[in-house]
Amino acid sequence: MTSRVRPNVIVVGAGSAGIGTAAALKDFGVEDLLVLDRYGIGASFDRWPAEMRFITPSFNSTPFGLLDLNAVAVNTSVANFLGQEHPAGKDYVRYLEAVVEAWKIPVRCPWEVSEVERKTGGGFILRGPHGTLECRFLVWAAGEFQYPFDNPFPGADLCLHNSRIRSYQELPGDDFLIIGAFESGADAAVHLAACGKTVTLLSAEQELATSDQDPSRSLSPFTRERLERTLARSDKLAISFNSRVCEVVQTGECYLARTMPEGKEFSSTTPPVLATGFRGGTGPVQSLFEHREDGFPLLTENDESTVADGLFLAGPLVRHDSHIFCFIYKYRQRFAIIAETIAERSGIEVPNTVLETYELNQMRLLDLSSCGEDCTC
Repeated sequence: MTSRVRPNVIVVGAGSAGIGTAAALKDFGVEDLLVLDRYGIGASFDRWPAEMRFITPSFNSTPFGLLDLNAVAVNTSVANFLGQEHPAGKDYVRYLEAVVEAWKIPVRCPWEVSEVERKTGGGFILRGPHGTLECRFLVWAAGEFQYPFDNPFPGADLCLHNSRIRSYQELPGDDFLIIGAFESGADAAVHLAACGKTVTLLSAEQELATSDQDPSRSLSPFTRERLERTLARSDKLAISFNSRVCEVVQTGECYLARTMPEGKEFSSTTPPVLATGFRGGTGPVQSLFEHREDGFPLLTENDESTVADGLFLAGPLVRHDSHIFCFIYKYRQRFAIIAETIAERSGIEVPNTVLETYELNQMRLLDLSSCGEDCTC
């Protein structure tokens, strides 16, 4: 059924970035908004493997002025709400639903955006199988889970990307190759080994840990600790370092992963698991962004498209110079930047108390020069 609605702001994506941005918009006085999602609130988290947990710990530190690392709205705590330190995806959905209810955020789903047209004179037209919508401002917060990097080498179509696994316990077979030893690969290895499966983790790196202190570039302590404990206690798991897979082939009922530069071969009787991450993507608004050399959207200091006024980006695809905002506690620092910009252009005067609240909760990052400072120990 076609419906033509004209809210001031449309947020595409009802995950952590979309719901968090919508809550910030409401706090900044922007009431005329609508959140769209083609599946439902927190759909990506709902589709996580059942055993997967947040690698960032939740703690009810809000009373001490430190917002829970996995929270997307001020004065909320995932740990307090769920009673969990490392919540599962389906549990986190309940938290997002609670934020939607508390902030009275209007969400419409399922609503898929197939095409976005920039209107002459400003604004956007969104079209999809569920109708046509118009808005003045558009926030793209669709995330990256729906864009898996599932074709990194020839034969990748023979593999199973980890984003398509619903439970490691339900995977048939006894021996597994896991291609990629970052967070999702190490997590898969730990869970499969716990199920009694024989697992070989193929890592392109030469060692397990790196000296890089940016958690976006190194294995998290939560994952590294579980992986090292599994290696020490179980003979089911082995890691082959310096094994960058360049091809997967199938011979009869056997799968062979060939690596470079040494040309080694690893075999399994089950399709190799791809833990190669996500390519990210902006879908129908891709042409409305300029792109950096690394392929990520080029943004203004307000996280706005440099070629389409009124189009903003929220979530793990946000990049500024060398700074990566791929974790919730990172990209939530930019919600207020978008909300403040939209409020100002909508003629809304934002109270200083709102700005101060977001700054106190480390959710209004204005000075990017503070990012990347190294610890002394």
